[in-house]
Amino acid sequence: MTNKHGKSVKQTDGVGSNARAGFIGAILLVGMMTSVAIVGGCQKTALRPKDDRSQFDRYDQARNQKAQPFLEDEFGRRTPNLSERLLERND
Repeated sequence: MTNKHGKSVKQTDGVGSNARAGFIGAILLVGMMTSVAIVGGCQKTALRPKDDRSQFDRYDQARNQKAQPFLEDEFGRRTPNLSERLLERND
């Protein structure tokens, strides 16, 4: 097929452009969902290290008996100090 200037023109039925638009829309949708997930994950933690965890934490802190919230092993990994924090004290 030729145009009015005599140059050959490729005839398309528009399927390629619709597929391309759908692909671009899918990429934009995935990008927006990723950005929402990243921004949603950037919030403060529910329990900060200085917060009281139980009704007895303030009592123990006043008597200088408050247990450390975490322990570090020889490899530098932090684990919750559950054994010392749940230990029954005889005061």
